[in-house]
Amino acid sequence: MSAVAWGPDSVRLERALDAAADSVERTKIPSFDALRADIRQRTGVMLPADSFARGYALDRAALAMAGVADSALFDLGGQFLWFGSSAPFTSRSVGISDPDNTLSALASVEMRGGSVRTTPHENPRSAGPRSLTVLAPTAIAAGAWSTALFRLGCDSALALAPRLERWRVSVVCVDSGGAVRWTPDLDQRVLPRAAAGRTAPAP
Repeated sequence: MSAVAWGPDSVRLERALDAAADSVERTKIPSFDALRADIRQRTGVMLPADSFARGYALDRAALAMAGVADSALFDLGGQFLWFGSSAPFTSRSVGISDPDNTLSALASVEMRGGSVRTTPHENPRSAGPRSLTVLAPTAIAAGAWSTALFRLGCDSALALAPRLERWRVSVVCVDSGGAVRWTPDLDQRVLPRAAAGRTAPAP
């Protein structure tokens, strides 16, 4: 995990960052029965316990920084979590990598706090989206829903996401042809690569 934090006391920040790193290494994953059940009911996807590990570790790391950092940005295996008092009022651009060339971005999305997780297609010759990105207030929700919605494909994921009020997820999906689409709440926050296919918010 990599992290950067801002706050008035650098000594306390350093200690809190160490504690955050320790919390990630010592994470024991709960069952998350409510989230797993909701995902299975709405998508038919049964996620294994390890699907929750990265998001849960990031959320625990954020707890270690609470009350110490004004804001902090964490990156664990390509999933980001940004929290703090300044997060809702500023933004950071997160690139959505091309699964065929990780040095190239298919699009970028503006992050305003919370977590961003992209699930890429590991076999570009197979059917399905090239990648699906989820933004959510918590890392556990972003990670779990990104994995589950990816399996549904772009059309179903974009249709379902606005109905997940409890989890407040937003979606950016890149289909097999390279077209970038997103949920309406992300309008003006997604910047597709110029060479991508048709790009528009989902109706």
